[in-house]
Amino acid sequence: MLLVTPGRDAAIENIRKAALDGRFNDKTEPFDPQWEREALKANILDYVEQLDTPLFKLKNLAARAITGAWRRKWSDGVNEIRGMEKLEALRGPAFITSNHFNPFDNGILRRMTIDAGRGRLWAVSEGTNFVMDGLNGFILRNSDVIPIINEPSYMNGKFRELMQRQLDMNRFILVYPEQEMWFNYRKPRPGKRGAFLFAAQFGVPVVPCFVEMQDLPRQIAPHFHDVKLILHILDPIFPDSSLTARENSFRMCEQDYLQKKEAFQRLYGKPLAYDFTPWDIAGWEPN
Repeated sequence: MLLVTPGRDAAIENIRKAALDGRFNDKTEPFDPQWEREALKANILDYVEQLDTPLFKLKNLAARAITGAWRRKWSDGVNEIRGMEKLEALRGPAFITSNHFNPFDNGILRRMTIDAGRGRLWAVSEGTNFVMDGLNGFILRNSDVIPIINEPSYMNGKFRELMQRQLDMNRFILVYPEQEMWFNYRKPRPGKRGAFLFAAQFGVPVVPCFVEMQDLPRQIAPHFHDVKLILHILDPIFPDSSLTARENSFRMCEQDYLQKKEAFQRLYGKPLAYDFTPWDIAGWEPN
């Protein structure tokens, strides 16, 4: 089961407009927090300083317990993971990429890394997620996440240190190249190359994943049915030592998108085109 939050009609309309305009990395959520740059930076730096404190570790345990219980109750008996052998063949750390369609779509990816014996999955997350209110905000702030903000001193300092720490522990790091979440959007979107630049600079592979969504009969909200997730692990992409990090980032980004495009077309049996129909939104049954 995936979370259906308020404002879905507005979000879907924003997705429709952005898809038709080719704006695949735009925000579409109507209630995303809006913060001034300096205030957001201060908030993120405070969060980073708290990561090794007993209080944060307690919050982290609580957040993971909540999401773990939710996943076991609603998802583990329904969702599937395919292609684990590709992940298990890797001996070192890696970056994971996936399509981004729900605030908690990383639940199945976290289960994937646990099943692969790699322990907890850390995810790079947009800084504004750290200032959300309510239970959703608490979970997003405290569930093994590395905040990203448009601040060069932070990105070249603390951000890289946090990633290096997890890679040194032989873990996987999740990065969403699509950047913004598009609610229950089935189609893979062209991504930004930041994840692949990181991978090339750190000298580790990228493992593309594509999450297929199948509608289920059970209705979970007006006009919305439950959705089954099938996580497909695709072929790892390795940096080419003969290329610069920048050249690798373009090459790996293109390969990542092409693999997800091929997976979409194979799984859904239709060409990938960015016209818009109600089918594009999994589980949606409009009036």
